[in-house]
Amino acid sequence: MEMLKNCIRWLVAAAFVIFPSICIAADDQKAPWVTGADASNPLAAVNFQDARFRYFDLGEGKEKLSFETTGAYVFQPRLKITNELRGVHTNKSGEYETDFEELKLRLTHLTDFKSFGVKTRFGIGVEWQKDLGDFNEGTGTGSDKIAPLLGIGWLPTPKDSVVALVQYFHSYDEDKGVPKVRRTGPILLYIRKFPEIRGWLKLDFKGMIDHENDEEFSSTFEIQLGHMLTPRLGIYGEFLTEIDSDAYDWGLGIGVRYKY
Repeated sequence: MEMLKNCIRWLVAAAFVIFPSICIAADDQKAPWVTGADASNPLAAVNFQDARFRYFDLGEGKEKLSFETTGAYVFQPRLKITNELRGVHTNKSGEYETDFEELKLRLTHLTDFKSFGVKTRFGIGVEWQKDLGDFNEGTGTGSDKIAPLLGIGWLPTPKDSVVALVQYFHSYDEDKGVPKVRRTGPILLYIRKFPEIRGWLKLDFKGMIDHENDEEFSSTFEIQLGHMLTPRLGIYGEFLTEIDSDAYDWGLGIGVRYKY
C-alpha cells in the first residue's frame, strides 16, 4: 500500500506543477486548440506527458492496477525520445503486491516524404526496457530487453492517420528461471481527429510472435477516446481486450495528457 500512497502523492505534486502552466495556456489567445491525437501517434513529433491509470482483469479472480506515466520530447523534428514508467498493484502471484514494474526509454529517428502523393513518415529506433519489479511476485517482467523498431505512417487526410510498426524484443538479462525473450510485435494503428469537438479516436491492434515458444501468436486490441479541455490539457478513456492472449482478459484506463 505504501507504493500506492506514493503514486497518489506524485500525481498530486505533478498537478500543482502543471496547473499554473495550464491556466496560462488557457488565457493565451495565440495558443492553438489541438486535438491531442498526435500524442497517441508513436511517429508524431510532439512533446507531451501523460499520467494514466489502468485496470486489468487477468482472469481467475486475479487483477492488476497499473499507475503509469508516459511521454515524449522532440529534440529536433527528426529525433524523438519517449519515456514510460509503470508501477503496479496486483494479486497475480496470489497475494497483493505493490512495486515498480518497468521503465522504457525509446529513441526514434523520423523522416518525412511522400508515397503516391500521400504524406508519409518513416521511423527507425531502439527501445530499452528495464525490469524494476519481482517476476515471482507478479510485479516484474523478469528480464531486461533491447527492442529495435521500424515504423511507417500515412496521413491520407488531415484528420486520419494510419501507422504500421514492427518491433523485435530480445532479452539480455533474465531473472533466475525466467526464459529468454525473443519476440516480434507487429502493431497497426488508426487515429481519427475530431477538431470540431477537440477530440480523437485511436484504434490499436497489437500482435506478438513468440520465437521461443513455437512461433505462438497472441494479440490484443485497444480503443482510446480523448478530448482536449484546453490547448494543453486533455483527458482520455481506454478500453482494452484480448483477442488471443494470456496477458489479460480485458482492461479499462483513464488518463490526463499535458502537451508542452
